[in-house]
Amino acid sequence: MTHHIQDFSRQKAGFSLVEIAVVVAVIGILVALAIPAYKRSQDSTRIATIENDLRIYEQNFETFELENKFFPPSQPIPGQFPDGMAELMPDTWKLPSPIGGTYRWVYTTEEKPSDRSAYIEIVNSPANPILISAERLREIDDDMDDGNTSTGQFILNGLNIRYYIRF
Repeated sequence: MTHHIQDFSRQKAGFSLVEIAVVVAVIGILVALAIPAYKRSQDSTRIATIENDLRIYEQNFETFELENKFFPPSQPIPGQFPDGMAELMPDTWKLPSPIGGTYRWVYTTEEKPSDRSAYIEIVNSPANPILISAERLREIDDDMDDGNTSTGQFILNGLNIRYYIRF
């Protein structure tokens, strides 16, 4: 009788190949469902960060203009502080933006005040490509502007993004 009980327990000690395959398949399905949600969550974090950064940078440029009665000149090299802005700007200006690309300051001084413009540009480049879809960029525009990426304060300009400072 003891011999019969030992044989029975030996037969049920492990999992069958089918049981293991089912568990692996279920885990695979769960991972496949979780990855898009994780990516969307990651993009949402990037969007919130870029929106916050652009507002902070805009305030810093407006502060500079209030103190000096003019905006700093354009900075042609992305990732460098515009002249006179090093003390006002956080170091994140010199890093790639949360959505990719590199920050650059542009200020055009035209004779007619209505033709002047000042904007923060996020420059797309092979070294720092913009990592977010056009659909998600429209969400940023919707949060910060008019929901149209070809008009207003937040504009797509080719592969670059411009965030205009109102003055």
